[in-house]
Amino acid sequence: MGITVREALKLGGLRRAKVVAGEAGLERIIKYVDILEIPDPRGWFRANELIITTGYAIRNDPRAQANLLLELARTNGAGLAVKFGRFIGSVPEEMRRLADELKIPLLDVPDDIPYVEITNPLMAAIVNEQARQLEYSERVHRELTRVALEASNIQAVAAALATLVEREVVICDEELQPLAVSGAVSGKGSAGGSLQLPPEEIKRLHSAQKAVEITLWSRNVRRRYFVAPIDVREHRYGYILVDGQTPLSELNQIALEHAVTVTALQMVKEEAVVEARRSLQRDLLEDLIAGALRHRELAISRAEALGILLEEPKVIMAIDIDDFTGYLLHQPGAQEANAGVLKRRFHRAVNSCFMAFDRRVLTVQRSDSVVGILPANGREIRGAEDWRVLRGMLQELAASIQLKIARELDGVTVTIGISSIAADPMEISERYQEARTAIRLARRLNGKGTVAFWEDVELYHVLGQSGETLERFYRSVLGELDRPEVKNREELLETLRVYLECQGNVMASAAKLYIHRNTMRYRLQRIEELLGRDLDSPDERLALWLALKARGLIRSE
Repeated sequence: MGITVREALKLGGLRRAKVVAGEAGLERIIKYVDILEIPDPRGWFRANELIITTGYAIRNDPRAQANLLLELARTNGAGLAVKFGRFIGSVPEEMRRLADELKIPLLDVPDDIPYVEITNPLMAAIVNEQARQLEYSERVHRELTRVALEASNIQAVAAALATLVEREVVICDEELQPLAVSGAVSGKGSAGGSLQLPPEEIKRLHSAQKAVEITLWSRNVRRRYFVAPIDVREHRYGYILVDGQTPLSELNQIALEHAVTVTALQMVKEEAVVEARRSLQRDLLEDLIAGALRHRELAISRAEALGILLEEPKVIMAIDIDDFTGYLLHQPGAQEANAGVLKRRFHRAVNSCFMAFDRRVLTVQRSDSVVGILPANGREIRGAEDWRVLRGMLQELAASIQLKIARELDGVTVTIGISSIAADPMEISERYQEARTAIRLARRLNGKGTVAFWEDVELYHVLGQSGETLERFYRSVLGELDRPEVKNREELLETLRVYLECQGNVMASAAKLYIHRNTMRYRLQRIEELLGRDLDSPDERLALWLALKARGLIRSE
């Protein structure tokens, strides 16, 4: 809290002073005024201090004269006012050069001006400015607190701050996703969209403990902002961005500091409200998933109290981080802290995709998994074609989740399992188990980072229950064909698979394999000879089809 050197030149005895060098520093802030008449200034200077001297102690010492300016620059002093005439004479050229280089205002004060005519007016102005800023600070605090209490939302705080600083204000979450925008000039310069930072700016912002000036891209326009972090108990809730095309005044900075405090309180309050509601929803969903609710009407009434409609058909989608523990082991720092950060970012990324889905999705986070309960209205499940449409939508949603995870969480992949339809809320637990089983089988059959529908892996689940019996069945049906010494073994197995998929149609099978029909017939004959089975028999085809599925399951172990 102080006045600039430029403003000081309009007060008291300094009105007769001349700026002989360092004009680029006239906006430096004066908070203190002191008189110096010793040769060595080290340890005496403070930041934002204007020094007045006759130069008597250094009148014949050019090095000490230069050192005076160097020490002011080191301590971020405000400026140097010297009565050159009586002891030093003309202004030394070295002092002029150094003052310009350091941007330290160098003032030539007439000898006949008493110190008191300089110090008294400056201190009075500084005290008045401090009083004005304190009064402004109190007013800003009252206004922002009133807005937060009455409007009870972050948008109102952004609007109030934008009015106070007369600039665009953006309040973002910790991932720089805008939560509120106000004071924006309409057009492409507004920061209403996603904000993009270069990697070096992201690193600097994440480590910042106070407001910093950064450059970012908003709607393909490069902009500068003053960004103040919103921290509560070592947890970063987000940031307040204020347009930085021109420097912030001290009053602007005061308003920004108060806005950070009020926004932090608002975010903590909103988080508490959301968490309380989320906790009730989570308890309900956990009970449904675990099958703990035995009475249908009780489940429906509990859901209705939370604004959830359970009676409409649902599909369960489970999203699971692949090798969660292994990923953490390769991250620097405390594993528990990294686990918490990863889970929050993972949950946020998945929820953002669910929010973009055209229906309300209920979610519950279970350690390194997120479970989504998605509505499927009656129109879409009346027939095979309706299910095909819904399946396509779910496939696109799953792909969007995987893409977002890949973009935002470096090195993280997820496997997604999707259940069949739960026509009744009491079926949700069973459908959840389907989604989990789909994840397990998808990883076993196809590896990590895949998507599996229950209907595509259900047969593998049934076959997987057989254990040793399954392998004996596979060996008895396909063993003679699936031996290393059989020439072109994989080619024959693929031919058999395609033939069975085409329901015994030789022409269709040959076309799918891009071979001549005679080649197809030769291969089928070879298969029949090796297996001793009639490929025209429906029972034999069923056994062979099951054996091929069993082979895939066994080979994935």
